[in-house]
Amino acid sequence: MATHKVTARKTARPKQRTSPSKPRRARRAHLLIIECDSRKLAADGLNLGTAFAQLARTLFPDKRIAVVKTTSEENLKEELAAAFHTHGRFRSILIVGHSDATGLMLTADGPRTWESVGKWLQIFEPEFCFLAACSAGNSEAVRGLFQPVKTLRHIYGSPVILHKIQTTPLGILIWMLLKDGRLDEDQSGALRIVNYAMTGGQIYRWKRADTGMGAEVQPKLWDGIAKVLDLGPWDLLS
Repeated sequence: MATHKVTARKTARPKQRTSPSKPRRARRAHLLIIECDSRKLAADGLNLGTAFAQLARTLFPDKRIAVVKTTSEENLKEELAAAFHTHGRFRSILIVGHSDATGLMLTADGPRTWESVGKWLQIFEPEFCFLAACSAGNSEAVRGLFQPVKTLRHIYGSPVILHKIQTTPLGILIWMLLKDGRLDEDQSGALRIVNYAMTGGQIYRWKRADTGMGAEVQPKLWDGIAKVLDLGPWDLLS
């Protein structure tokens, strides 16, 4: 009987399609400092952002820190665009300026509502915002700032008038964030209590949920407490 050699035919496996991987987003830069209406701040001796930037760059030479000084709204557009082009997103933002619960003197052109300020900032997708400005930690101001900046998780600011001597905790909090990459809530709370005991300064920390839907009553209560505790600045070290 004749035999036939049988060979198994290999069936080619269909090539798996590989979907193009999404490009990884660049890591956030560390700190953006905005000095609002910078000429007036300098004239008032309140250009704290410039001095803090110099110190922070000395202490943390490996951190990406940018400073924007504003004059007109047109200048603001150019400066923020340049900061974004150079650094992209920022994890934290420090704002230094004159303000009240309804708005911030963002440029010399006049005050802008806190919601408008948030719209300027949203391109940077910050997680933390530190406000060295009067009444910027009031619930009305904070709610306006949170609304357009969906990435924003924490806001630190004073719910009442903020004096120069009372701003030190904001710098320490930013230093802690740059150093450790996070803020310890217990240390943050202790620091703010000591600041009130030493200078009369009140610094609130707000989370997004604190001023969201259904959270209107408690923030107003905290605003009222801040007014009661506002006895002006004092310096126990002098």
